[in-house]
Amino acid sequence: MIQAVFERAEDGELRSAEIIGHAESGEYGLDVVCASVSTLAINFINSIEKFAGYEPILELNEDEGGYLKVEIPADLPSHQREMTQLFFESFFLGMANLSENSSEFVQTRVITEN
Repeated sequence: MIQAVFERAEDGELRSAEIIGHAESGEYGLDVVCASVSTLAINFINSIEKFAGYEPILELNEDEGGYLKVEIPADLPSHQREMTQLFFESFFLGMANLSENSSEFVQTRVITEN
């Protein structure tokens, strides 16, 4: 199962996302749930890089897959921060919808930092 954990700050902004695990909803290479999560995550990162103009902080397991953590730097200028929040909320919406439709393979939750 894929676990997606989004961290939201007290001010309401999303600050990080951690995606852990494998969907195992089909054979390797044919797992549409895994492909959906990967597409959402890659599009999120690519959108930040292309349109917000910076590289987010990434941690991933390229050898085995099944792990991605994306963090947003705290010191972004306001225009980059606003654009990033739009992309982050879109990523969260996609993951939440996927969780609703494929709850046996994906769980998405939000934690609020204190």
